[in-house]
Amino acid sequence: MRLVMKEYTGLCYYIAKQKLADFSAEEIEECVSDVFLAFYHQYTAIDLERGSIKGFLAVLSRRKAVDRWRKLAGKETLPLQEEITAADTLEQQEDRQILLDAVRALGDPDGKILLLKYYFGYPSKKIAEVYGLQENTVNQKIRRSLAKVKAILEGGVCYEA
Repeated sequence: MRLVMKEYTGLCYYIAKQKLADFSAEEIEECVSDVFLAFYHQYTAIDLERGSIKGFLAVLSRRKAVDRWRKLAGKETLPLQEEITAADTLEQQEDRQILLDAVRALGDPDGKILLLKYYFGYPSKKIAEVYGLQENTVNQKIRRSLAKVKAILEGGVCYEA
């Protein structure tokens, strides 16, 4: 098991990082740990005539990373217009409203694309399908929109588009 971990930890980490790029390094490391734990429990079921340990770990890494992404995507979103609870401070409420105003200032489709990506956790490919765009166009719109939101927030200017 140690030899397998030593040989393939880099591969598993790389695959997990591709799927979990928006999350912390600790989450990626936890995912890799889950991969090797699952491998430990399933290694007797690997048919080496049909595939390799490397291939098995690559598929397992991708599946675990997708599962973790789905789990974390719901947690890591910022509630923009949900019910305000007593635990929320006035400052948190104001920050949410300022952020929402900045995103709304982008207009359509940029503001909606940002909400789909970061609030609802949609992958860029799915957003591209919804808007009939290429995936790289969506990613470019996201980058530009984030830069605009940052400029609005840093400049303190929130204008309607």
